[in-house]
Amino acid sequence: MEASTLRWILIIVGIVIVGSIFLFGNPEKKRKPKASRKKQGELNERREPTLEGTLGDGEARELELEGLDPGADPGGQRELEIERAEPVPRPPPKPRKPAGPPPEKIVTMFLLARDNRVITGADLLHATVSTGMEYGDMNIFHRLPEGSERPVFSLANAAKPGYFERDEWNTFETSGLALFLTLPGPVSGLDAWDSMLATARRISEILHAELLDDERNPFTRQKEAQMREEMREFDRRKS
Repeated sequence: MEASTLRWILIIVGIVIVGSIFLFGNPEKKRKPKASRKKQGELNERREPTLEGTLGDGEARELELEGLDPGADPGGQRELEIERAEPVPRPPPKPRKPAGPPPEKIVTMFLLARDNRVITGADLLHATVSTGMEYGDMNIFHRLPEGSERPVFSLANAAKPGYFERDEWNTFETSGLALFLTLPGPVSGLDAWDSMLATARRISEILHAELLDDERNPFTRQKEAQMREEMREFDRRKS
């Protein structure tokens, strides 16, 4: 699969997940306790410690007569001057390759588990294998046409993190799935839509899940007719 296609699939999966998750607000930030006035007063009353063994006036006078600096180190040692190493310049970051042009149209559908149930990993594998979807790039499922690496449509997890771990099918659970396609694609818009809708309906039957439209409302025949007309219009503009 092309790098630009992978980038846009990743971006779209993020959009789908954000659109299907409701945030309940961020936890309150912890505030640092302020010091009490009593403690602040104690801190202000603290004095700098004095060094023991300070030379008296007589001793300082004797040192001056001998030509010594009374403020100098008695051992005659001086601080060593430490040379500061110059920072090594870092190479400039490599420019990222452009993600390519954004898709002109994105179509999304959702599958929601009914009666507060969950979709297990075993159920998901059974449904995807039965409908000819393949697990692949971005750790999600794709419908790949013959002779092309670009997916007709893809299936992702509607809950965080949005993808599926290959080694966690035995413990995987989710409450919903998201199907999406991007246009233009490897096939016409109408063909891609018909294929995704048929797959979504079949998966909903296998998983006993509810089929929802892009606004997460129950999918109706009116919505189906509307989407088919939009796909026809898109294909006419691209022809």
